[in-house]
Amino acid sequence: MRNKRFSLLAAIWVVVLSVFMISGCTSSSTSNSDALEISSSGQTRNGEIYLFRGLANVFSKGMDVIGEKMVRRGLDAKVYNHTAWRSIAEDIVARSKIRRVRYPIIIMGHSLGGNATMQMSKYLGDKGVKVSYAVSFDPTITTFVGPNIGEVINYYLPNSDHTNIVKQTGGFTGSLRNVDVSSVAGVTHVTVEKNDRFQTNVINTTLQLAKAKRPKAGVVADIDEP
Repeated sequence: MRNKRFSLLAAIWVVVLSVFMISGCTSSSTSNSDALEISSSGQTRNGEIYLFRGLANVFSKGMDVIGEKMVRRGLDAKVYNHTAWRSIAEDIVARSKIRRVRYPIIIMGHSLGGNATMQMSKYLGDKGVKVSYAVSFDPTITTFVGPNIGEVINYYLPNSDHTNIVKQTGGFTGSLRNVDVSSVAGVTHVTVEKNDRFQTNVINTTLQLAKAKRPKAGVVADIDEP
């Protein structure tokens, strides 16, 4: 079943590419302003949240919804194409050396964006940058997590040989769950990140990790350390 699904995706690649070109999306595109949004309560929250779409930005609109919900709650969440993960990670590593990272760092993604989520998390962890929470929605390959990574969740529909799971490598001391969601009604590869329950779970966890703050007017908030 899984193989048929990816065969179908491959068959419509030309159409998808056309949509991609028309949309003008790039690896650095975001769905939110660069400015930190303020929630209706006047509070902002700590943290940097990176959300990644999958193929050509057209199959992962649930990530945009998650990002919009987070911004409304005072979270600094931005949405990117999965290909942007390396450049973003390098920027975080550079800023970490001058203590300009706003922890906690939280990363999520769907499909190829799910692959990017764990690849970015491991890259940062290996460089000594703490990642508090990493969530993948039905990635397409096996990925790995190592040191300096906290909670990891993989909502996945097993492919034919169960290779789209997350595994731990040496130095990993966090919590890791591969959650098989194939029995959940209405959940497929192209709907998993749009599931209301999954979205609520990851947003609530993010809110718990990103403690609320109310900056003083005209004062730049202090940089948080892990």
